[in-house]
Amino acid sequence: MFSQMKLLDIVVPTGVAKHGMSIGQAFEACVSAGVPGVPYMGKEGAIEGRFSIRHILKSTCVPDYMIELAHLLGDEIHHATMPAVEICAVLNLPVESLILKNSACVSPESPVDKALAIMEQTNSSYIFLMDGHTYIGVVTRMGIAALMLKHQESLFSGTC
Repeated sequence: MFSQMKLLDIVVPTGVAKHGMSIGQAFEACVSAGVPGVPYMGKEGAIEGRFSIRHILKSTCVPDYMIELAHLLGDEIHHATMPAVEICAVLNLPVESLILKNSACVSPESPVDKALAIMEQTNSSYIFLMDGHTYIGVVTRMGIAALMLKHQESLFSGTC
């Protein structure tokens, strides 16, 4: 199905989260590129995991009991909202304190179906594109959907 589609056509070049950065700085790297996560580069300069916005927000902003009872929550939760002081504290945390050790990667030669399969297997909406030990960028499900639409247009003049 994806045989003529290439991951390099949809890769989003990004920065990386590095040892010593703050969570706020890593958020900036993700938000400026429009991706949900970036690789984490440890002290030795190697990719050692991933920085995930979802993981950071879940770990620092939403207590487990709220997640379990989310279906019961109303639209006004004044006592549970995060004050500005706590937001600043979260943004100033060292990035290495909340890094996920698993980081799924594929090569530029990998088929799109493999990237999708690994994203499903790891319950992630993105995957890192690596050429050996060199980081190239992030491939997202949205990028793959856009690639499918582009491919459809070129094959069928806009409709299937």
